[in-house]
This record gives sequence, structure tokens and C-alpha cells, in this order.
Amino acid sequence: MMKFFIFNWKGIVGALVVAGLCFSILRFSNPIFFLSSIVLWIAVVALLFRSRLSDSSMWWNFGLLILVYIATLLLMSLTEWIPVTRVIILLAAVSIGSFVAIIESEHEETPVYIKKAFRRIFVMGWVFVCGAFLITTYAISVFFPNIPVWLLFLSVGVYTSIISYAVWRMYYPISIRRFSLWLLIMAVMNMEIFWAVHLLPFGYIVLGFIATWIWYMILLFIRFHMSVEGVRWKEQIRFLIGNGILFVLLLFVIRWI
Repeated sequence: MMKFFIFNWKGIVGALVVAGLCFSILRFSNPIFFLSSIVLWIAVVALLFRSRLSDSSMWWNFGLLILVYIATLLLMSLTEWIPVTRVIILLAAVSIGSFVAIIESEHEETPVYIKKAFRRIFVMGWVFVCGAFLITTYAISVFFPNIPVWLLFLSVGVYTSIISYAVWRMYYPISIRRFSLWLLIMAVMNMEIFWAVHLLPFGYIVLGFIATWIWYMILLFIRFHMSVEGVRWKEQIRFLIGNGILFVLLLFVIRWI
């Protein structure tokens, strides 16, 4: 147990800081404190990894730590039930602490199979960020109807394409210029998906979840298409059918809640 705390002290510190900041926001609902906590968390990330700030290859990981924290704050602000908010805080603290520990422990000599596991964990982090941003965008469209729709469309296209690149770059170390066409396609498709899902008679949380689900499916198949082997349609047909069935069941269950 002592070895665990020694080797993962940065992750533990990160988790405790996130939990402390989030519970403080929950108690003192103040916009200034809300924004100040983001600045403070950025400073904590910089201090924890001050020896690696010069490594530009790590900046996306640092960005993930910051964006997961911001995504947590957004979900907290949209959640009315205090017990659910506390669960979100605890899960976010554990997740961010795990991300910090993984970033600290990952090096070039790390075995490939461990790197693959770390990569999947980071992908889930980016999916969470995208989901929280989409839920927030739908909530903004509900609570602030005077905001121009084109501005919401543009924001969806920008952050979904950036997050898509953050995921793809972990599999294919290619510059963002080489991905420019696919990023443009992803931006346009997600703007269209945002509008189509918006027409469904559900709340903003469910709409954000559905939009994130569709975005992730598209993300996967474009990634498969980029690979040398391409899309293995024989294997993916069952995957698509399974997701289609789950999607229909989800709509049916939500309809009767």
C-alpha cells in the first residue's frame, strides 16, 4: 500500500485537488470562483508536470486533464440533484487522478500492450469531454434561445473536429494538415447530426448522449478507414447491428420514462 502511494502520489494529489475544488464550487456557487478554479487547476497541472512542459508531445495529454475538469464543471452546473452531482465529482476525481498517474508513468520504454490500454483510457476521456460539451450546447439552445443557431452549429463543428483529431493522433502520428479533409468532413457531419438530434422530443442530457454516440461511431469507422487494413465489414456488421438494436431500445426506454 505504501508503494502505491509513493509511486502514484501525483495522481492522488490531482484527485484530491479536483475533489476539493468541485466540492467547494458546490458549496460556494460563485461565477468568479468557478472561473478561478479552472485557472487554479491549470496551475496545478503545470506544477505536477513542470519537468515535462517543454515536451510538445505531452500537451494533448495536459489539455485532456484541463478539459475533463471543465467538462465536469459543466455537468455539475446542469445537474439539479445534489447526490448525482456528488457522484459526478467523485468519478471525475478518480478519473483525473488516474489520468495524471498514467501520464506520469508512461514513457517510451513502456510495453506496447500497456500503451494500448492507456490509449483506450485516454480515448474514453476524450469521449467524456465531447459528451459534456454536446450536452452543454443542447442546454444552451434550451435556456438561451436568443443565441444564434449558426453560432451553436459552428461551435459543435469546431470542438468535435478538434476532439476527433485528439483521438486519431494517438493511433496515427500525422500532422493536423494531413487530417484537414477528414476534420472538415467530421465538422460538417456533426453539425448536421446536432440539428437532426435536436428535433427529437427529449431533454438536453439525452440529446447530448445520442449525439455523442453517433459521433463516436463515425469516429471509429473513419479511424478504421485510415488504417492499412481498412474497415473489416464482416466484423463490423455485427457491431453495427448490435448498436442499432441498443439505439432502438434506448429510444423505447426513454419514451416511457
